[in-house]
Amino acid sequence: MMEVRNAGKIKRIPAILLVLSMHVFLNLAKPAGLMAYILPIVCWSLAALIILYLCGFENLSAWFNKSITLIAALIATLQISALITAAFFTSFGKSPYTHALTAIPLYIAYFTARLLAFELSRAYIIKSYPRKRIFAGTVLTALFYTFLKFPVAKLLSLGEPAATAKSIGSEFLPTLAQSLFAAYLALLGGPEASLAYMGIPEAFEWLSPILPNPAWAIKALITTIVPVMGFYTLNQAINPFTLARYGIIERIEARKPLKTGKGLSLSWIAVALTAVILVWGSTGLLGFQPTIIASGSMQPALNVGDIAITVPTPPEKIRIGDIIQYWRTGDQAPTIHRVIEINRIGKTIYIITKGDANKAPDEPIQATASLGKVVFTIPKLGWVSIHLKVAAATAYTFLTVTLPKALTKGATLILANTISITAALTLTAYAYLLFTYHKATKRKKGK
Repeated sequence: MMEVRNAGKIKRIPAILLVLSMHVFLNLAKPAGLMAYILPIVCWSLAALIILYLCGFENLSAWFNKSITLIAALIATLQISALITAAFFTSFGKSPYTHALTAIPLYIAYFTARLLAFELSRAYIIKSYPRKRIFAGTVLTALFYTFLKFPVAKLLSLGEPAATAKSIGSEFLPTLAQSLFAAYLALLGGPEASLAYMGIPEAFEWLSPILPNPAWAIKALITTIVPVMGFYTLNQAINPFTLARYGIIERIEARKPLKTGKGLSLSWIAVALTAVILVWGSTGLLGFQPTIIASGSMQPALNVGDIAITVPTPPEKIRIGDIIQYWRTGDQAPTIHRVIEINRIGKTIYIITKGDANKAPDEPIQATASLGKVVFTIPKLGWVSIHLKVAAATAYTFLTVTLPKALTKGATLILANTISITAALTLTAYAYLLFTYHKATKRKKGK
């Protein structure tokens, strides 16, 4: 058992390091002009060829499943159709890419090279996990490719929970849902299936001159729920004994097709519901909005790290003693303080608030329809978001400031030739890893 697990690790490590190093290299190099397309095409094509060699044509042929690939293509088409349908009720937008005849082949090569590298490596990585660890393998693989598409810099711009929930709900969760479904497709149908699912929307986005432009909340829900529907459809279409062979269900459960994938389906439904709550809750469309308490001005009623849940409340229903949330012009974050005085001048209502821990009251505000009343508090939960942001900021600063400065002081010559030296070191490292892997494989066969 230990030998099988170690063999799986040996197989995964080269693919993971290859994709990760290419991603980091391209983000550090930041080529401009035409090289912004040429360099990624070369790098991802090279990565795809290496992964193709690791996979082997015999394995690719054995992994391929025509039915699953067709389902993947249909789900991808459904996702595009749903976005287009939503756009008819909202809006369409013009593609940001030029569609000159000379540019289209470059676009195709650009996104195809990356897709091939991602999906070949995704299938290779997920196939390297043993049956007993297939669930952990699927989740870890999905998270790996999700974070490759979700820049660390975005985490640093997250402040208020509304912005955090919007970013997570509109970008992270849809990307995670699609990545989970792509990993599941790669497991059951090989890289061709995940290529069909990920490639069709990618091609549509790059090649269509007109793109659907629904509200971000609607787009996020579609791109989260459609993969969930695809997962459920796939589970119903596949023979239960096939799922048992991959370790997705136990063999005894394969005799109960009505219960096939019940646990997995519930997990996906949970992801979808979480997305709905995050996306629509952050916009206030569910009737409430979360806000992280960032100061101690309302102690002891509200402490730093608490999450205050507010609901829109008409000004005439605000009473003295209520804790309300409001925005002042020019403020980067809302104020959450207690109402201590209400004045009516004609039809205009003026409200004076004060933090429980503050000595002086705030300046009067004119009551508007945008007031929120605090109705519920979740203690300390906001610290999760705060700590994640601090960790992301620390990692980002190290990678973008500390590490480059250290390299600059210690190796000016190396930095002057960053691209060529990094490429050479990368290829040397992978040559060694490939040699080690094949040596271990031959040794195992010799036994």
